[in-house]
Amino acid sequence: MSVIQKNHLEIFRQSLQRVTASEAFFDRFYDNFISQSEEIAAFFQNRDMLQLKKKLRETLHMLAESAEGRPGLGLYIEMLGRIHHRLNVQRRHFTMWEEALLDAVKTYDEEFSDQVLSAWLDVIDRVIDSMFAALNDAKKLAS
Repeated sequence: MSVIQKNHLEIFRQSLQRVTASEAFFDRFYDNFISQSEEIAAFFQNRDMLQLKKKLRETLHMLAESAEGRPGLGLYIEMLGRIHHRLNVQRRHFTMWEEALLDAVKTYDEEFSDQVLSAWLDVIDRVIDSMFAALNDAKKLAS
């Protein structure tokens, strides 16, 4: 994965700090995401939402570190890919995830702008692409 533009990474980190200061950000994200389809709603039925919100917070911070190109985080991204593959999560689900996440960012970042949106897209898309690439590489090695 190529290293993200430094200014995008900084904008992403600052926005991330602003939005994750409010627990309502996570509520908004999951409400939006779960309401997008019955398939998504079924996946989250009987899940520990408090735990999922905690994991989302951790993962968003890991996105920044991964986009920065920190060593070792490629394994974390690959592990996420394997977990999501076992859960039968498709690429289209990540599109819905991204849409719900960006809606929550737009709502809870009082400094939201086109530049903030661009930074979030840059970080998220690079990590998702990296996760799927690592997963595809692992599939090729297994066959």
